[in-house]
Amino acid sequence: MNIEAVETIQDRLKQVFDGLGLTIYQIAKDLGENPSKFYNILSGRAKPSYDTIMSLLACYPQIRADYLLRGILPVLGEGGSEGNSRFIVSEENLIEVPFVPIKFYASFVETYTEGFRKMDMETYRVRNASLRSNKPVVVIEISGNSMTPQLSNGAKVLAEQVDQSNWEYQSGGIFAVMYRDFFVVKRIRDNELMTKKYLTLHSDNPLGGSVTVGHKDLRGMWKIVSIVDSPVE
Repeated sequence: MNIEAVETIQDRLKQVFDGLGLTIYQIAKDLGENPSKFYNILSGRAKPSYDTIMSLLACYPQIRADYLLRGILPVLGEGGSEGNSRFIVSEENLIEVPFVPIKFYASFVETYTEGFRKMDMETYRVRNASLRSNKPVVVIEISGNSMTPQLSNGAKVLAEQVDQSNWEYQSGGIFAVMYRDFFVVKRIRDNELMTKKYLTLHSDNPLGGSVTVGHKDLRGMWKIVSIVDSPVE
């Protein structure tokens, strides 16, 4: 399928903003722009200028220029990826964080307490610039294709832990969610934790389906911040 034939620049920007997990207000603030400019662009009332696109790529190096300009997946990548080769990653710009590959999903669930333990876990090196806060982070390897085309099987993503007190305020983005003895990566479709005490998670792949999780079954939540590695097809 030719992605460019079905996706407009507005569609790609929506995917980029969603992938970044940032609000339009925060993006506008980072770029020194008026939020209304981006609302007009996303609604189709205006088109982004060349300067706006270049500012986005400079401010968020994890955005793949190939996707934003040409519609070639993946949407996000590591800041020094081929799509943005002008960003050079040096050793001092890297940090090691706990890594949860597919084979360790079970032990990750078993050792989970208030956050995650580093015992018996591998590490993965990511750019310091990828970390937006002091919250605990982990690199997770995607298992399965329920979140394709954005997250394919074997992709590695940087995930930021969401404090339990903020679970009911999360919406729209992609999250790693631990409930009962399950550990899944899906998009939050309906967050009714505050009122009806449940959370509905949805797959981007139409064949992936949805799952409803009760508040009492939730054990942990991590917000997917960026893609740090994509498998070669």
